[in-house]
Amino acid sequence: MKTLLLLLATLPAFAQVELHLTFGVLQKVIAAQVFTEEGRKYVKGSKDKRCSFAYMENPRVGEADGRLVVRAKFSGRSALDVFSRCVGMGDSFDVVVRMTPYADKSILRLRDVEVSSDGRNGMYSRAVCKALAETIPRVLVYDFAPDFKRALEAEQPGVPFAKKVDDLAVQSIRVSKESLVLQLALKLTLR
Repeated sequence: MKTLLLLLATLPAFAQVELHLTFGVLQKVIAAQVFTEEGRKYVKGSKDKRCSFAYMENPRVGEADGRLVVRAKFSGRSALDVFSRCVGMGDSFDVVVRMTPYADKSILRLRDVEVSSDGRNGMYSRAVCKALAETIPRVLVYDFAPDFKRALEAEQPGVPFAKKVDDLAVQSIRVSKESLVLQLALKLTLR
């Protein structure tokens, strides 16, 4: 215990931490917190609107040219219900979303969002990609502070003290080949 106290006495009140969120973890977080409606994220309408809806599903997270990339399946329809038949446009295709993550305190946000379809270049797919590029920065927002704090503050067998995390802020974010790398500043108190 004496060694622990000496070590802690040398630590600054505020510490810097480099947090690596691997793409596997990030994919699970996005699936659990964003794609919440039967594995889908509706960007227009809902599952009850059979003729007018748009959703993305099956997100896969990666990196390309230092940017965050999410590949997903898009399905949508912009049609009218005419005698219980949907009359209008609709399609299903893969989309590739390229974006630059940035931080607003502990909230992960996106900018410079570009969306392209997988080989489709019709009027509907171009309109979908444009609409997704405008919508995604609003719907893909993640405050990681509660999860991070919960993980750090969790009680552990054999550890005779409690931990408390305060003043958590992201100083920078970069995308590596395997993960999203966040430089964090935080205050860690042991009681």
